[in-house]
Amino acid sequence: MIARMWETRISEGQLDEFCTWVKSTAWPQFLAAPGFGGGEFYRSDAQDRAVIITKWATTEALAAGSEWFDLGAERFVAREPEAWEFTPVDLG
Repeated sequence: MIARMWETRISEGQLDEFCTWVKSTAWPQFLAAPGFGGGEFYRSDAQDRAVIITKWATTEALAAGSEWFDLGAERFVAREPEAWEFTPVDLG
């Protein structure tokens, strides 16, 4: 399993519209993507930021699922997004 954290600052006054876009356009793409294992979406009204955390079965599924940004997210961002991939640590 691979977790991907994507974070960016959203252009002023567009956070609500970005959240609506994620729910109506981007998230359905994740749900339909092979190897998608769920995720979470967060917003910070005080900082005009958004964080999307997704889980993927393989690196190939992650790469294919990362194409969602091409659906139009770039029109909302105030700066280049950052993304990090993580693998689980066994705490047992």
